[in-house]
Amino acid sequence: QIAEGFTEDEDCNVKSGKLGKACRYGITDPISLQEPSESEATVTQKMMEELEREFPRETPEGMAHREAVLQELERVVTAWTVEVGIDSGMSESEATRSTSKLLTLGSYKLGVAHPGSDIDTLCVGPPHITREAFFTSFAERLKQMDSVSECVPIPDAFTPIIRTKMSGVSIDVLFARLVKPLDDGVNLEDALKEDEILRNMDDKSVRCMNGYRVADQILQLVPNHDTFRDTLRFIKCWARRRGIYSNVLGFFGGITWALLVARVCQLYPYFAPSQLVNRFF
Repeated sequence: QIAEGFTEDEDCNVKSGKLGKACRYGITDPISLQEPSESEATVTQKMMEELEREFPRETPEGMAHREAVLQELERVVTAWTVEVGIDSGMSESEATRSTSKLLTLGSYKLGVAHPGSDIDTLCVGPPHITREAFFTSFAERLKQMDSVSECVPIPDAFTPIIRTKMSGVSIDVLFARLVKPLDDGVNLEDALKEDEILRNMDDKSVRCMNGYRVADQILQLVPNHDTFRDTLRFIKCWARRRGIYSNVLGFFGGITWALLVARVCQLYPYFAPSQLVNRFF
């Protein structure tokens, strides 16, 4: 007789004692510490081969191109920030120290980018950079670049954004303004993980910050990054093929699907992707 809630292979593992080390991710204990059987590993391999045919991940060449585009965009952001600082009366050295930082979020940060997907980014600016300047002078700077074929600022959106295409790569750029400059030696990415960074910050900046903070928290709280990414890629493929992947149209967006998959990974920390897909539904 198979134990309730388990497949035949998982039931065999229960009886043979193939349990992973006790652990806890998130707010509750896991439902199962079972490790995958050989047959589950085989099913996972076949699932990933099929997924690669239907919904391939970005190639190494494609990732290298995306990285080069992001570096180019960050150089533009840095140069523009320094110019704005000097124009506001800062010395060149002060303006250089108080620069903006470009961070990735969404599918790119989670490691599930695919050919044709856009890159979600967050520009974190120092206090002397205003949101108005970002959506006017910075947007104009982008439009003047030869590598930029599209640039559409949307400052009045609930989460203001600049949608641009640089060297063939679609990039969404959010903007958040720090309330006060960071102390010398403080790493921005570490500072953004702390709730204190949000104190007295304007609502639009907080919403823009949330995308980065949530993606970072997900990666910290899942048991296995590779297993999480493989499972999420499958679920994203499933949702797209059924036309239910779009927060603009009222369905779940990428981060929501990622949260759901992350929770299943926490409840079954040692499961293979094929088992996690089964438990997801």
